[in-house]
Amino acid sequence: MRKISRGQFIKLIGAAATVVVLGRFVDLTSFGKSQSSSKSSGSGLTEANAQLAGQWNDGPLSSVTPIHVALLPTGKILVVAGSGYHTFTVDGPFQAKVVDPDSGDEVSYTFSEDLFCSGHCQLANGNILIAGGTLSFDVANPSGQFLGLKSAYEFDVRTNRFEKLQSMRHGRWYPTLVTLGDGKVFVADGLDEYGARNALIEIYDPSTKTFSLQFNPNSNLTYCVGTGSPLPGAGSPCYGGNNNGVSPFTSFYPRMHLMPSGLLLVCGMDNEVYLVNPNTGVWTFVGSTQFVWRDYGNSFLLPLHNAATERGKVLIVGGQFGEVDPATATSEMIDFEAGTNTAPVLRNSASLSIARKFGLPVMLPTGKLAVFGGTTGATFDYIHTPELFDPESETWTTLPDASVSRSYHSTALLLADGRVWTASGTPDRYTWERRTEIFSPSYMFAGSRPSINGRVTVGPYGGTIQIPTADPSNVNSVSLVRLMSTTHHYSPDQRLIWLQIQSTTSTSVTVNAPINANVAPPGYYMIHILDSAEVPSESKIIQIPG
Repeated sequence: MRKISRGQFIKLIGAAATVVVLGRFVDLTSFGKSQSSSKSSGSGLTEANAQLAGQWNDGPLSSVTPIHVALLPTGKILVVAGSGYHTFTVDGPFQAKVVDPDSGDEVSYTFSEDLFCSGHCQLANGNILIAGGTLSFDVANPSGQFLGLKSAYEFDVRTNRFEKLQSMRHGRWYPTLVTLGDGKVFVADGLDEYGARNALIEIYDPSTKTFSLQFNPNSNLTYCVGTGSPLPGAGSPCYGGNNNGVSPFTSFYPRMHLMPSGLLLVCGMDNEVYLVNPNTGVWTFVGSTQFVWRDYGNSFLLPLHNAATERGKVLIVGGQFGEVDPATATSEMIDFEAGTNTAPVLRNSASLSIARKFGLPVMLPTGKLAVFGGTTGATFDYIHTPELFDPESETWTTLPDASVSRSYHSTALLLADGRVWTASGTPDRYTWERRTEIFSPSYMFAGSRPSINGRVTVGPYGGTIQIPTADPSNVNSVSLVRLMSTTHHYSPDQRLIWLQIQSTTSTSVTVNAPINANVAPPGYYMIHILDSAEVPSESKIIQIPG
């Protein structure tokens, strides 16, 4: 958490549209626009250039800080801000919104609990599970630590209401939630209610809306709640022990991905790589990455090809070793295809053009991987140039510069029409970004895009999906992209699956549905048809399995 001097703070707000005066909060609506390195690629970009590179456009102002965001099956965005990392809102109001990214229209919710720094994911029925958050800010505690909230909620996408659930066993501040193939949710890490690391694994069952503990029968590790905290009551109860161990050390918001094998990969932010069997609770150490610590680096599960023999690859990129160190441009590949399901090959991959942390990872419907925003290390040293990774050639290319700076707590989502929505940023506790900006990739400017012109018929796992389209002969490939749910520069469930074309008629294309739930965990996805030039249609949002 970077502190700034009073002089630096006065300098920061001096050019802003509004200020903080005598301890009263006023929104800084124009914060973040660079006066030197940033340049607009929206209004001044010609149509020809947009076809080659893409284009940025301003979106509506956000009324809160979009720290936790999830795309809903309606195409709208659930925004959970909580206290929003604001000095003057640590005691509330704690807010959430459902936002239309184009019009800015919103529905507002207020909580008695602070869901800032929670974890979240999409469930099989499209609901959003939110677990953990902030019980108390660091400045309010003698330990100097944030304290974790143990509460959990489901946002019901059909009623547009939040339902409070049974609480977890203990608090979690900065946890990771990953949806499993059986529709349950794996919950890991975070700080407990005393500010100590929570080493318990909990499994959420949506059918009963309850959490249960999971232990590792091959481990003897133990965890006592609040270990090392000076707060009253810390140090008990204790969990784990002989052949009933808790999880090993991982970073806050550990980077985790469900692999085609059904195993969970743990790959950051620190360099120890694990595989977890979510059925047995067994953790297995499989190696270490070369870069020791990737603070707020990014990770991607590379596109899957819906094949029984595939094992998958994960790219980790960027981040920072320590607060005084510059960010890194390096990337590494955790390559199960070159190894086995349980023993990946860890190797280097192509570096970014610009070293960065706080990047915003987004998978496009073309199968390319984009990183937007970020900084070169310090929270105010902004990077406006996005980069695009081709997983086939393992090369990076740059995209047009954004106008709005994105730092700590910024977010990005792939929208249903193929654009990318970017928002937020809180480089310190006094400064936050309300402007949204939307990137239209080059395919948005193609002369004509393929189109899905009716209802998509979705079969079960191993079945088929029928896609109505006016020009089936022009369809070269079909991609399936899970709706994003992202926070703190990471989206654990983000994935793209290429679906094989099985047959065509004069009015439709039939493709293979995902072969199983480890390739495509149950939930809502965007399906796209692409032509031979890799131009995707606007998506239809469908539920998998049908």
